[in-house]
Amino acid sequence: MDTPTKTGTLPVNAQVTFLYYKDLAAPERFYGEQLGFEKTFDKGWVKFFRVTDHSYVGLVDEAKGHHKASDAKAVMVSMETPELEAWYERMKGNGAEIVVPYDPAKAEEQMVSTFLMRDPGGYSVEFFRFNKHD
Repeated sequence: MDTPTKTGTLPVNAQVTFLYYKDLAAPERFYGEQLGFEKTFDKGWVKFFRVTDHSYVGLVDEAKGHHKASDAKAVMVSMETPELEAWYERMKGNGAEIVVPYDPAKAEEQMVSTFLMRDPGGYSVEFFRFNKHD
């Protein structure tokens, strides 16, 4: 039997954000090769890529998934990292479609430093770091 935590919630072992595509080939290359995330699950029509020890991006072929791919992309995959500059250089070097470039000059005035890409299916993918403010 699961035991609720002090706040009353039950434990969760992992989290998966599922993204839906008409064709998985380009997204699979993006998350596996360009981002370098480890593929931990592959049933052909659904593939998991590990983002952290307990979080994943799931790529789903719309032909078999619960939802259909759509032009409206109301989901953004955001990843917090202390290595923002390294990620930015890696993704520029890997030919990612950067839609909001990293701007270190804005760190003093903004809560986060960030850059934003578009994956092959049109989803927004963000890397960010919290800026320390007094």
